[in-house]
Amino acid sequence: MKVGILLTDHVMDELQIKHGDMPDFYEFIFNEVDPSISLEIFDVVKNEYPEDINACEGYLITGSRESVYDQIHWIETLKKFVLKLHAQKKPLIGICFGHQLIAQILGGISEEAKVGWTVGNQTYEFKKRFPWSEDDISSIKLLHSHKDQVTKLPLEATLIASTKKVPIAMFHIGNHILSHQGHPEFTKEYVFDVATKRRKILGEHTYLEAIKNLQKTTPDNKVVAKWWLDFFRFNNQ
Repeated sequence: MKVGILLTDHVMDELQIKHGDMPDFYEFIFNEVDPSISLEIFDVVKNEYPEDINACEGYLITGSRESVYDQIHWIETLKKFVLKLHAQKKPLIGICFGHQLIAQILGGISEEAKVGWTVGNQTYEFKKRFPWSEDDISSIKLLHSHKDQVTKLPLEATLIASTKKVPIAMFHIGNHILSHQGHPEFTKEYVFDVATKRRKILGEHTYLEAIKNLQKTTPDNKVVAKWWLDFFRFNNQ
């Protein structure tokens, strides 16, 4: 199976020596759950897209430092591609920025959150189960690092899970779209270093709260990455 990664950002230059770049994160987490999966990276900021939409069995939109409501050319182009994927019911996963972008263009609302920045492990409480998974899990933890969030579900979406700070943390549309705010591809160490770089932006209270959180809890990255595979396989039976 080949998954197309629609890359919308890179790791800060000064952090790449220690952590690698964004594609490395996805290579690692997919390899953890199934080494047979191949990834193809499309840097959509540079207008890189597959010549044939069926070149991959499914696609995943990464997180980004940009906001989905910013008037930037590459974001508008990506929105058109997502609409094309949706129209053809091509399997699509949205992560953080990708989650917000899917919601924004399919009838929902994504905006700067009133609660401000959310950083660190967040506990997901599940409302429903996925149609394509038999896992009976009521709660997981995922790493977050964002100031925007989805505040209104897109049309025909089903809410799957919420956190205390992010009411719309995970949803699906039909069987072909899976979307969530958290980052299974991130490590605690990476989120710690990003938060430290953004310390002034976050404010001291948010920063210290995040650092304490990161030291105490561990994310369920492999659990959610397995759900990604269940989703792609269900759509490619």
